[in-house]
Amino acid sequence: MWILERCSDILNWMMRKDNTPLTYEQAKDKALRLLEFRRRSEKELRNKLRHAGAESDDIDRIIEFCKEYKFIDDEEFARLKAADLKNLKKYGKRRIERELAAVGIGSETISIVMEELDFDDEEDRLYPLVEKKLGGDFGKKSADRCIRYFMYRGYDFYEIKHCIERAEAENE
Repeated sequence: MWILERCSDILNWMMRKDNTPLTYEQAKDKALRLLEFRRRSEKELRNKLRHAGAESDDIDRIIEFCKEYKFIDDEEFARLKAADLKNLKKYGKRRIERELAAVGIGSETISIVMEELDFDDEEDRLYPLVEKKLGGDFGKKSADRCIRYFMYRGYDFYEIKHCIERAEAENE
């Protein structure tokens, strides 16, 4: 999908041979089209509009318009994105925090959202994933590979290590 957006941006840029900036109405239409496909953070929308050639004053007005009509709500966006990353992609707490920061969510909002998510069961969610990843192979090389894999996905080293040890003990 992003390829289509990128191609559209390039075509629009090429069609504006004089390289004039987008008018307010064109930029507003662009923003609404972007928000039609999926929710976006304020930073994402700003970057998209800036890249499309909108003036910074127009971008500010469009962002205010979108906030007024609840098209943009960073806290709600963060809440939904964090839940998806936790439940669908099975990411750990640290990775979710990094992903939210990468899309421009502030640290205060990240803290609020992370407190709302329940990470008490993180080891229980991690155990079947570790067991599946190892596939019965508890050698040092496999265990190290498993640790790197899950640390990249945001889990704590000691939780991963404990799950590996638990899986190995249950497998004997």
